[in-house]
Amino acid sequence: MKLSVFYDHIIEAHEQTGKSIREILLEVRGFGVEALEIRLSHLQESQTVAKQIKEAGFKISCIFEFYEMGINDETRKIEEHLNMAKELDAPNIMIVPGFLRGDDVTTIKASMQDESRLKTFFDSNEEVKRMAEGMNKAALMGKELGISVLFEDFDDFSSPMSAKNGVEWFLEKCPNVGYTFDCGNFIMYNENVLEAFNKFHARIRHVHCKDRSHEAVAVGEGRLPIGEVVTALLKSGYNGYFAIEHFDAKDQLDCIKKSAFYLQNL
Repeated sequence: MKLSVFYDHIIEAHEQTGKSIREILLEVRGFGVEALEIRLSHLQESQTVAKQIKEAGFKISCIFEFYEMGINDETRKIEEHLNMAKELDAPNIMIVPGFLRGDDVTTIKASMQDESRLKTFFDSNEEVKRMAEGMNKAALMGKELGISVLFEDFDDFSSPMSAKNGVEWFLEKCPNVGYTFDCGNFIMYNENVLEAFNKFHARIRHVHCKDRSHEAVAVGEGRLPIGEVVTALLKSGYNGYFAIEHFDAKDQLDCIKKSAFYLQNL
């Protein structure tokens, strides 16, 4: 099992404990976590970030970033994203292509559970179509470099990649784009995570292990059947990363340790 964790959690642990980033990285590496999931902007803001990560013995599992593909030509940003992944030997980049606004968000909310209605809306919405076009362009560019381009199901009504029907539309329109399955987001729309997993299993290339409770908790301490998802993937031959995620946890270092222990002992 290959475990990664969000670099944002390393920063949060540093702020919570007063320990240096290097100290936190070394402790987390000792938990058996071998890679980090990191935002492109973190790497671009400081050249020391990648150096610290490498010196602590970590790989990069995925570099993610937010885009505005619905309203902008993001070709240059895609190039920068892919080049950074190539430089750091990261196998994946994940793109959040953009968010809708105003009446479009209202339409998503009203249509989300109606497959035909939602797909008709997406098929006629220029911003959503440009997002799909941008993802397809990124996937072709990534293929030339040997890097997978991914998207994830998102826990925000303003994202067209919300819930099962939104995910399915993008998977149909973007056949070369990989899918990051986030264990914790379907429940936000009252959808069953196992049903979603079974529906999209064949397209999963990356996994976010995020549990849900009344507050941010370690993986395995919430109410989601993450163990069933992880076990099924491993039995199927999945050899990608399982990324530990619990933004806003009150004790990030302890949560990372507990999450890693839970996943390693499935």
